[in-house]
Amino acid sequence: MSSSTIPSISVDDCLAIGTIVNSNSHIDYTVEIFNERDRERPPQPHERAFGQPVFIHKPIDGTEYAIMGVIYDTMLVDPDQGRSGPRLAQDDQPTFTPGYVEERTTLAGVTLLGYATVAEDGAIESPSQRIPPWTLAVDDFVYQCPDGVIHAFHTVDDQLQLAYIERLRDVAGSLGAEVTLALIERLREFVDQPDHQRVLDVIEKNVRWQSSSDRGVVR
Repeated sequence: MSSSTIPSISVDDCLAIGTIVNSNSHIDYTVEIFNERDRERPPQPHERAFGQPVFIHKPIDGTEYAIMGVIYDTMLVDPDQGRSGPRLAQDDQPTFTPGYVEERTTLAGVTLLGYATVAEDGAIESPSQRIPPWTLAVDDFVYQCPDGVIHAFHTVDDQLQLAYIERLRDVAGSLGAEVTLALIERLREFVDQPDHQRVLDVIEKNVRWQSSSDRGVVR
């Protein structure tokens, strides 16, 4: 898809896929995915898949923000199988035990990538890929991020930016390379400028090399 044909999408029109139920760190959150009991139109598997960009629309001190993130892991939870097994954390992170879960559900690990302000028409402006300074709250809604919003978040002064990659890989652990590559492939679908494609080529090459050197996860 050409960048010139990406539709301008309001964040107010996006699909809610779940709510925040837990945090493992300032930028690492657990989201409970909506199912048929929660919504007439729950998210389909491809709408809350591994590597799916998401955002939280939140007013802070009188300004509307979109806190941007990505799904880096998922977990099926069946409370009948006991309370000690399900976890989203890596071995060196705190164990997540969802003792509140009473029915089978799907959880997603979401790490934050940055933030942007939301204009009156619902478009995002002034994107920043720094760590968001604010703490999100339990029950905050998490929305699927469409192509128009993804493109706007990654384009700063007409330059393609992915400044969050090291943070993303640290949080996602052994899945860090794969989720980064999934984001790169997503961006390739609607970035057609040669210099932007070259940036993605360089980032992809570095991610694959680092992963092969460190863990042999991606060949």
